[in-house]
Amino acid sequence: MKKNKILILGFICISLALATVCGNSAHAAVSEPTHIPIMSSLDALIVIITGVAIGAIGTLVGAGGGFLHVPILLIFYGFSPLHAIGTSTVAVFLNALSGTFSYIHQERIDYELGVKFAVFAVPGVFMGSLTAQYFNTIVFSLLLAAVLMGLSYSLLFLRHLKLVCANSEETVQTRVIKDSVGGVHTYSPDLSIGYGGSFLVGIVSGLFGIGGGLIHVPMMNFIGIPIHIAAATSHFIITITSFFGILIFIGLKAIDFDYAIFLGVGVILGAYYGARLSMLASSELIKKTIAGLLLIVAGRLIVGIL
Repeated sequence: MKKNKILILGFICISLALATVCGNSAHAAVSEPTHIPIMSSLDALIVIITGVAIGAIGTLVGAGGGFLHVPILLIFYGFSPLHAIGTSTVAVFLNALSGTFSYIHQERIDYELGVKFAVFAVPGVFMGSLTAQYFNTIVFSLLLAAVLMGLSYSLLFLRHLKLVCANSEETVQTRVIKDSVGGVHTYSPDLSIGYGGSFLVGIVSGLFGIGGGLIHVPMMNFIGIPIHIAAATSHFIITITSFFGILIFIGLKAIDFDYAIFLGVGVILGAYYGARLSMLASSELIKKTIAGLLLIVAGRLIVGIL
């Protein structure tokens, strides 16, 4: 127990140190934005509607929506990878925050695990976000497509995989959560794998601006957390990690606040309906929905650079 506290304190110190480095590097050369600006109320309305759809889908699958924000900004609006990631991070935060409030009412969030995983994910977010500024569009699109296809494969063909650490130093604790509709969720996740996985998720999240939910949800499900609890807790984690991501991209001057605000308005509206819809959707439907969307987006990214 004492060892865990020391590790957590160490990660917090690392996060603060990285934040300082980020602030000092804010004056580094960052390319000027070349994407299409929002010029009319019709443009703004289209962005809001897009945000509504992404918000509903993101909340349904326990993601912040960045897996759709970033490709859309790249493909249809000509964003550079860095500005797409930064702008998406703001919308991801708003979506995750709104979805979290909805999941609070559903009583499906495992707060203790959420905080622990977030503590390990935040340093990874710093590392990934600061690395993202060195990508060009072609390399970024190919890497993002590869990540999305890998996630889709894991959901379609590794449905029953459970990661278990046989030599864990700590006794696996059985957790019980009762949601607002009377459902009882009992599970015994391996936290040693969860901590390491969360750190890697943070890196990928900051590197690709995808929020992390599309990786965190399968990862938590793989270590034994029920999919509905994983989706709800993922939103709670994304709220924390994306907040720190916003601080980084503000320092790098890589956020278009016009797009971020209008997308944010849309995702807040969409998140409400997505959370309600999740109460009606089965676990298998959620998994198939995630996998299908990942393949579609990955394919579109590849086609866009050919």
